[in-house]
Amino acid sequence: MYDWLWQLSPSDRVLDIASASGSFSMEGLVCSVIAIDEDPDAFSAAVTDARRSRVIGGVERLPIASASIDLVICNHALEHFQELEAALEEIARVLKPDGRLYISVPDGRGFCDRIYRWVFEGGGHVNRFRREDLVRLVESRVGVHLAQWQKLYSAFNYLRGIPDLRNAPDLQARLKWIARLPRRLNRATQWGLYLTTRVADRFLGTQLAVYGWALWFDRGSGAAVENPASVNVCMCCGAGHPPEPSQRFSWTCLLCRGRNPVWFTWQP
Repeated sequence: MYDWLWQLSPSDRVLDIASASGSFSMEGLVCSVIAIDEDPDAFSAAVTDARRSRVIGGVERLPIASASIDLVICNHALEHFQELEAALEEIARVLKPDGRLYISVPDGRGFCDRIYRWVFEGGGHVNRFRREDLVRLVESRVGVHLAQWQKLYSAFNYLRGIPDLRNAPDLQARLKWIARLPRRLNRATQWGLYLTTRVADRFLGTQLAVYGWALWFDRGSGAAVENPASVNVCMCCGAGHPPEPSQRFSWTCLLCRGRNPVWFTWQP
């Protein structure tokens, strides 16, 4: 995502769809950003920045001028859209003729998303994607071409904040029960899933630690390039990092400075 964001000029505009508090940091960026979310409370934790405008609205009817956006970001958003095809047609409308699109989604039939759906009783994930099917749908509805893609690995971060929900009103019965468990058990579960899925993937050739995919679409042609995946994912913020053989037993996330106990050096 940042590779394309850093290429943009001050006159370029980014649309961050279903952004909540922001899909990316503005540090080092010179472009302007329109962040849109249909939930007014989604912006409560957003960092103030003069270059980031906030709009309350739905993606199925974007309050954005046609052919006015250079880059659309859909970061972990498409799985939540009830009217998926209408949303994609709106993205096509607002993109400039040379505009680009970044999408990240979970593998709806993967181990990570299955756990998420069970714990949160769906958790708002109304769409299940297979990568090839999603690529065909996006290319046909938006008029873009898949240029790059890569696997995304999970740190099971959605488990981390569950203890903070124990006093939340109207919590689902299953989630309420899980939230009452000791915080230490919650952390141990996250760490156990992180470790065992990667060990299984490394030695058994499974895909248990794979969360989903990042997909880069532009107006070019030719075969899509698969980028190397980042197996190391911060257990605090979920940011991916490339292998670093010099730090085998612990590492610090470059984004949030969170400490992580094991550094995997193999490349899938």
